[in-house]
Amino acid sequence: MKKYGPFVVFAFLSLVLLWQNIDRSQWKSKNILRSDVDIYHTYLPAAIVNNDPFFEIKDGEKNRRYRVHESPIGRNAVKMSMGVAMMNLPFYYAGHLYALSSNHYEADGFSEPYQLAISLSSVFYTLMGLIFIWLILKRSFSRLSSLLTVLIIIFGTNLYFYAFYETGLSHPITFFLLSALLYMVQNWLKKKRIGISFLMGAALGLIVVVRPINILFILPILIIFKDQSLVWSAYFKKLFTPFSHVLLVVLGGVLSILPQLIFWKIQTGSLIYYSYNDEGFFWSNPHVWEGLFSFRKGWFIYTPLMFFALFGMFRLYKVQKMYFWALTIFLPIFLYVTFSWWCWWYGGSFGARTLVDILPFMAFPLAGLIEWILKNKRRSLIMILPLYLVYVSLYQSWQYSHKIIHYDSMTYEGYKMVFMKHYTPDKYWNKLIIPDYENAKKYGEEKVFVPLVSD
Repeated sequence: MKKYGPFVVFAFLSLVLLWQNIDRSQWKSKNILRSDVDIYHTYLPAAIVNNDPFFEIKDGEKNRRYRVHESPIGRNAVKMSMGVAMMNLPFYYAGHLYALSSNHYEADGFSEPYQLAISLSSVFYTLMGLIFIWLILKRSFSRLSSLLTVLIIIFGTNLYFYAFYETGLSHPITFFLLSALLYMVQNWLKKKRIGISFLMGAALGLIVVVRPINILFILPILIIFKDQSLVWSAYFKKLFTPFSHVLLVVLGGVLSILPQLIFWKIQTGSLIYYSYNDEGFFWSNPHVWEGLFSFRKGWFIYTPLMFFALFGMFRLYKVQKMYFWALTIFLPIFLYVTFSWWCWWYGGSFGARTLVDILPFMAFPLAGLIEWILKNKRRSLIMILPLYLVYVSLYQSWQYSHKIIHYDSMTYEGYKMVFMKHYTPDKYWNKLIIPDYENAKKYGEEKVFVPLVSD
């Protein structure tokens, strides 16, 4: 039984999460393909439904619903890169085939089968990412600690929300790709194989096409699995020889990115195109503190488990120094870049959604801390804390899905009034402040603070 325990847990987890996804996501009301999700996937109805991969159909023709803007050469371009659409293509196409064969749904690219297909893709990639994390962790930590870490991550972070409530965004996909990449790198360093070399490059390329800023993941990946017995010069020699495998990694990466480069060249005249127009970073005015602790979106407020996980860094320093150093170098850089974006709260969302992407890295200190707790019976009571934080995260996910926690206007006063409540008290809405999107975009700083509801 002990041998098959993890298999039973993952099988049961899969059934529960699939049921929750089908039951709780918004596919029946056709609200999956909207907002950013609609932009990410606009490539798919264009190419599959309308046979129009370069967005040449004009308004009023067919069932056009493209989320595009005009490029410098007068052709249509898309704000989001195509990585999410590429990863969700098999699911979307399955939904398309079902819609074509059904008399109940329109094969228009947006009816219920397409919405459900995209929603299910989020739970699939989440589950696969969890499996890869477990496979990685159990090589450095006990099987029990590794399994508990995986379960705590899925239920105790906002990954849960984006896998089952608000599906179709890039974050479950990045979570999966990074988990798979870490697993492949760990195996590759032990024995280099042609297939793994190519797939590593492909996974890294896809990570970049899904969300270009995540090219920063290369830094910790180069460090995290270094053998402590090797000096750096010997490690890099091991990393880059034989050179044929490095070429395969590069080839896999180039082939993953190539469709995006071709699209940009045809539609914009340039191989590299900045598609966000007047949206950008304010490097001299990052909002790291707000990104971590603000009641609008703070990572440690809406995913408090991650604050707990940081204490595992002390344990990593003792048992896995390279894990410690990789995260110590990477986290400040990633947080600085992430929260230098003009809209550091990333619009309407539950918590710091961009930090879902780095949960595979955060699994290491969390596993280290859980293993330290489990090694001594007298420490077992400490497990009450992460379990309580899981409960808080799940409850807040429920609150957000029921519009008790506001999507972008939360304040300390408002948060305090609804903390762990299933209703909104009187005067609650008056305590919320609308973000100043206009000045944040222009200057990287909000200047006008208007209550969501005036007295």
